[in-house]
Amino acid sequence: MVEADLLSLVRYSSFGAPDLVIPRQIRTEVAAPYDSGLYAFDPFHHYWRTIAAPAVKSLRALAPAELWKSRYALEFLRAARISDEIAVFLPPIGGASPTLIVDRAVGEFTCAEVARIESVFPLLAGLHKAHLKAIIGRGQVDHSTEKPFRLIDRSGKELAANHAWRTLEADPEGGLAEALADLARAGRTQTSLADGRLVVRSPLAADFGVAPGGLCDQVEVSALPAPLAQDDGWLACLTLRERQIVTLTLEGHPIASIASRLGLKRGTVKNHRLRLYQKLDITTERELFLTYMQHLRASGK
Repeated sequence: MVEADLLSLVRYSSFGAPDLVIPRQIRTEVAAPYDSGLYAFDPFHHYWRTIAAPAVKSLRALAPAELWKSRYALEFLRAARISDEIAVFLPPIGGASPTLIVDRAVGEFTCAEVARIESVFPLLAGLHKAHLKAIIGRGQVDHSTEKPFRLIDRSGKELAANHAWRTLEADPEGGLAEALADLARAGRTQTSLADGRLVVRSPLAADFGVAPGGLCDQVEVSALPAPLAQDDGWLACLTLRERQIVTLTLEGHPIASIASRLGLKRGTVKNHRLRLYQKLDITTERELFLTYMQHLRASGK
């Protein structure tokens, strides 16, 4: 819609420094001054920190007259070969806007060119909102049956969560707080809730504009079948985790497979199994199978 020399995507945040999302590679002589603190003088950064309203803005319109003689212009804009820019501040999530930017190396954007982009801004903003809604799920706006889900930025700040996540978060018996504390340990990517479901943590790509390099937490129904009933007499003394390990052991899974399915370390599984053996007054896996068979015969199954 307008002639430009460079297209980029920058995440402007109300609570932190900007993130260059696209292009990922930028010359050191351009990136170093900006990242070292010159971003504080970026008129787009200032606009989002103070106004934070989705809109189309040009650099020339926002920049004070003294900007062009400042270090920001001399050390960054000149090195980046930027004479003027148009920023499309898309609707925010978690206080941050994925902002589309078109740069011009020589001259300025005209009022007509800015107006041309403004004319399609409602479409761009609508597509962006639809994209966020598809990512986060209908639970963000209504009481749906979506899986509990949330997005976190790279600093650990929660950006958004759907209704299912909020419901689980408010349940004192849900075990979500304990699960998140477990995930905070180094190297953990999944852990279990009290009902056997898994909380799975996965990284977001560096070019995921909403939260580049952030994290996604989602609650999934485990591939593990439901644990044996708690009221089974021979298992009544076991915890949920111990019953899950019994279930998988009886299905023939080795320790490594059990650890993978439950998101545990192999040593942790061994410790759980040792404790459940002590509770059941057995010492081997063979005795576990024999005890299970005796239970089936006693219950007429």
